[in-house]
Amino acid sequence: MGSAVDRRGASEPPDIERGEPRSVVVIGAGITGLVAAYELKRRGVTVTVFEAGSRAGGAIGTSLADGFLAEHGPNSFVSSAPVEELLSRLGLHDEVVEANPDANRRYIMRDGRLVAFPMSPLALLTTPLLSFRAKLRVLLEPLVRGGAVGADESVASFVRRRLGKEVLDYAVNPFIAAIFAGDPERLSMAHAFPRVYDLEREHGSLSKGLVRSRRAARDASKEANAADSGAHSATADPASARLISFRDGLQVLTDTLADALGGTLKLATPVRLLHRGESRWIVETGPDGAVRARAVDAIVLAAPAHAVAAMELPANIRCDALPIEQVEYPPVSSLTLGFRREDVAHALDAFGVLVPEVEQRTVLGILFSSTLFPDRAPDGHVAITVFVGGARQPELARLQTDELVRLVRTDLRDMLGVRGEPVFAKHVYWSRGIPQYSVGYGAVKDAADATEAANPGLYLTGNYRHGVSVGDCIASGQQVAEKVAAYLTRAG
Repeated sequence: MGSAVDRRGASEPPDIERGEPRSVVVIGAGITGLVAAYELKRRGVTVTVFEAGSRAGGAIGTSLADGFLAEHGPNSFVSSAPVEELLSRLGLHDEVVEANPDANRRYIMRDGRLVAFPMSPLALLTTPLLSFRAKLRVLLEPLVRGGAVGADESVASFVRRRLGKEVLDYAVNPFIAAIFAGDPERLSMAHAFPRVYDLEREHGSLSKGLVRSRRAARDASKEANAADSGAHSATADPASARLISFRDGLQVLTDTLADALGGTLKLATPVRLLHRGESRWIVETGPDGAVRARAVDAIVLAAPAHAVAAMELPANIRCDALPIEQVEYPPVSSLTLGFRREDVAHALDAFGVLVPEVEQRTVLGILFSSTLFPDRAPDGHVAITVFVGGARQPELARLQTDELVRLVRTDLRDMLGVRGEPVFAKHVYWSRGIPQYSVGYGAVKDAADATEAANPGLYLTGNYRHGVSVGDCIASGQQVAEKVAAYLTRAG
């Protein structure tokens, strides 16, 4: 069934190439789109990937200069059983590097000094990060009444209600900056942290829920160990929870996926328009005067939410998808700096530093890059990555490199005892950083569901829908490939 198309003044449509049966177009070559395309190709589906930019990988990018390795976006991710299977198929296990055990430690800035974040109940009782009153408030959490059923509560409201303002300011706020570069007053607890939200709904208390969840996980592990051979069970579980990267950075993963796709990946090829023909989807690509159209059986729209707004879509799809187009992506700057080791007083014996908003600093957080993974800096040097901007101070993300380095050095001097000029600097500016799962985000997810339901063969995926981490995006790509393959089988 055809749909009216808003062509926005476009010329007559070009001749349509009749794609092979069981053919799919993936729009967007970020990690989600690359995984989806790879999994479809592995299933024998004819797949083509269109990427508007000049490179694949999306937010994942790595550069190496002067012996320093700089990640442009994500720096690591937590593996899982499906991810390990993907790495095995790609032949990447020998390239994997696991994070330094020191990465389990994180520092939080409080009152101008660094305090180790408590990682156990005993550490929580003794930490100087929280006052006695705040610790008592945490211990009384099981007595707090649950929130209103079905309410879309902000992260800040949820944490203040259950754990108190001090925990929000010095524990939750800095982690929100690290994960979303976001504002806990605006993020939705139900959508940004659904597992934590469900603990209250299902158990009435976070602490009760955590205890019961851990007990259930232990019981499940014991059952699995009893069912499996000792050799298998001893190796299966640890691999599924590794914090990892690759010897030459995260771009190794996206480059390997791109290489596996070969000529089916089309870079610098923006999708101008897509719509439903009489029996198949029609995709038009290319610049004015060189537009090409092809008919395919399904489309995976793996572009960022803001890219959907720039695409020519049928009026009915644009109407359904309107909330998606309005997802906020605050700007973020990533700045990797190299210093001589003797110019940094701090031991750099952790994952890094998280900075609460109440400390009124320039940086959102600091990553000890050369501590986290080996070979990130030449001998006698260290690499430190800082993040600036986000929803907290978007204007700072837009600063030029020299001004940004000047501001950041003040924070690094105060927090880490950094002296002297950096010997290396790599600045990457993201005008649109991480999608914000704000209060009311249910409308975005409902819009994606409604768009798919009204348009069989069209699938929407990406970090605005199923989670912002690299692991979440890999899982999204795998899951959408399964859905598309099942759809093609049903459609014959």
